[in-house]
This record gives sequence, C-alpha cells and structure tokens, in this order.
Amino acid sequence: MTDICLPMPTAEEARATFGNDFNPDKTLNGAIALAAAGDLAGPAVALMRAVFACRAADARLREAMIVRTAVRLNCTYAVHASTRIALNSGLSKTEVEALTADGPVAGIDPDIVLIARMADDIADRATLGEGLLEAAIERWDVDNTRKLILMLSWFNLVNRYESACRVPSDSDEKLARSSGPI
Repeated sequence: MTDICLPMPTAEEARATFGNDFNPDKTLNGAIALAAAGDLAGPAVALMRAVFACRAADARLREAMIVRTAVRLNCTYAVHASTRIALNSGLSKTEVEALTADGPVAGIDPDIVLIARMADDIADRATLGEGLLEAAIERWDVDNTRKLILMLSWFNLVNRYESACRVPSDSDEKLARSSGPI
C-alpha cells in the first residue's frame, strides 16, 4: 500500500461545516474529514450529531459499538481513537480488551456482549443473524432496536469512509481529553 491519502479539509472548510462546534484542538480528524465531502458534508455531520445525541444508547454502549465496529472492519484510525475514547466514556479496561479481542465478546456486561454481537453481524453480513434481532427487541424494544441498528450502520459507514480516505490518527493528547468526535 502507498502512503497516499486524501487531503484533510482546511480549518475554514471544517468551520463552515461545523459552525461554532468546530475546535481544531478538540474536533477529531474522523469528524473533520467529513467536512471535505462537499454537499454531503452537512447532512453527514447532522446524522453524526443525531447518532451521538441518541438516547437509545448511553455513552458506554455507544463507545462499545464504535470500538467493536472499528475492530471488526480493521479501521486503524477508528481503533486508535475509539479505544482511548471508550475509556474516557466509562468502559473499563477489561471491557475494551474484550471488545478488541479476536472471537466473540464474552464475560462482560450482557448489554455490551449483545451490542458487540450485533456489531459483528452488521459488519460481517450486513444483517442480524438468527435470534439476534429478537434478543435486541427483547432487551431494548422495537423503537430503540431500530435506533441501535441505525447507529451501528452509521459506524460502519464512517469507519469505511475514514479507512478509504486514510484519515490520519489524532494525537494521544487530543484523545486523552475526548469523549466524542466534536
């Protein structure tokens, strides 16, 4: 593989997309990269904001989704960022290790195990396997399960976008203070 990557947007382009939320010292590169998507940037950022504001998942469950999806899709940028942010958002080191390990996630919070199974199926097969949809509905109800599936689908999209654009990693210093993309 070559070292070529798509250029990151300028601070002015990012500011035009994010408005007052943009802070180059805090906004993560994965989010900033969306600003380079032209007429798709605004809608993509709006969906990102909605995903991170969604009450169907608390910060721990959301970060578990992000970590597991990043690992499953082998998105180097997102694995680097999400494993650090997950710890900032309340996941334990044991939970992050379980989410980043090969094989099925087990031995931790049952909600995180279930969401990791869902993340695996959506990343690997673009669907939920036998019994998994039913288990999600039983745990979270129909409406929240739909929201969780949309969130997992968003994390699949953004991981693939970040990987394909070859978004550069954020500094460990920036990640140490971060609990989300903006």
